[in-house]
Amino acid sequence: MLINWLRAIVLILAFFSFSLTPPSILGMASTNQPESFYNPTVQSMLDQVDQGEIYSLTGDLSGEWPVTINKQPYTLNTRHALSGEPNQKAAGYLFQYYQALGLDTSYQNFTFHEQLLSNVVAQKTGTVFPERVFMITSHFDDLPVTPPAPGADDNASGTVAIMLAASILNQYEFGCTLRFVNFNAEEYGMIGSQDYAQQAYCAGEDIRGVLNLDMIAWNTTDSAPEMDLHALSSIPGSSEMADVFQEVVSAYGLQISPTAADPIITRSDHFSFWRLGYPAILVTEDVDDFNPYYHSADDRLDNIQDLDYYAEMIKAGLGTLAHLGCLVEDGWGTVSGIVTDQTTQLPIPGAAVSLTNPEWGYTYNTRTDQGGYYQFSALQGWHNLTADDFGYRVGSSQVFITQNQSLTVNLELIPSNETAMYLPLTGNGLPIPHLGCP
Repeated sequence: MLINWLRAIVLILAFFSFSLTPPSILGMASTNQPESFYNPTVQSMLDQVDQGEIYSLTGDLSGEWPVTINKQPYTLNTRHALSGEPNQKAAGYLFQYYQALGLDTSYQNFTFHEQLLSNVVAQKTGTVFPERVFMITSHFDDLPVTPPAPGADDNASGTVAIMLAASILNQYEFGCTLRFVNFNAEEYGMIGSQDYAQQAYCAGEDIRGVLNLDMIAWNTTDSAPEMDLHALSSIPGSSEMADVFQEVVSAYGLQISPTAADPIITRSDHFSFWRLGYPAILVTEDVDDFNPYYHSADDRLDNIQDLDYYAEMIKAGLGTLAHLGCLVEDGWGTVSGIVTDQTTQLPIPGAAVSLTNPEWGYTYNTRTDQGGYYQFSALQGWHNLTADDFGYRVGSSQVFITQNQSLTVNLELIPSNETAMYLPLTGNGLPIPHLGCP
């Protein structure tokens, strides 16, 4: 992580001419009531964070022993962005880890200094709002330029946190899409994350939050377990994300002490998202207790003094994503039925049917088939069911869908006199171009 003590608000005002819709911070409680925030399912996730696994993965990434990449042994004695094969091997190591979990895994390639580099992206697609994306990120490249460059704290530590978050959260269902991303070439000015964020912005992706972890393992022996939390209030949703992180630390009794950072660090991958208006926060160790082995050959696993602190930082990041990501706990059921004409009792083909869940805020839409039949799969809970067709009054019913059960609800529509009005289309139908996008 490159340290920059200038305040981010000074650096980024020139980039902003718009704002994005702030994210839905699901499950967030008042900071005065951490007990209402506590979720036993999330606790079970945090309980799976194992120091032995943390130690093993950190040693893998920092070259303490050989790892197997594409069925061949290889020692990662550097992950430097311009090291050629070692950097490619590090990306391959991460790719095969996520792929083995069954996640949708890909490389996002970009060119830097005439070299083809890769970010590693793994995704768990949401089951309710797949278009809403929450990201947990790190950079995996390191320094110094000349090997050995173990980079155990900077930034194998953040990368291990992303790996464990993927492994643990993948066991559960989430309504929103979770994306686990390891960026390349951060040490040269966030090159990989800038490329990634720009592509996401130009594609119109609905990124609701980015949780960036960079250097999370260093705490001097017997010192207070303090850490810095960087949020930017001028970005809608950023401060709210920081609030969720604070809630997680409090509600689950984690032994770290978050402090709102002042001044705000911008020299890490969260800044690539801030500059485009996306909500993001940076989680990092206490800069006032700075790692003396930073960017040196001595940034090794055995020099990390406080594994308890390291594990607690990972738990805090994992728990924050779990609370943000629309955790589904009650499961799914189905509702189906036939829409008919109340007068003739004949089915109405092509009727518009909608199912709305007020608690989650989703609405599913469909049309009846030739026999007037419709069907929805939906989360357990109360829903508003409506049906309509031209020449009929809207029919509605409130229904409770039960997990793993099928509910039958038939709707009768009452005929009514309706007249159609057609308005001419306006505009040329072309999308509004995004700033800096082709």
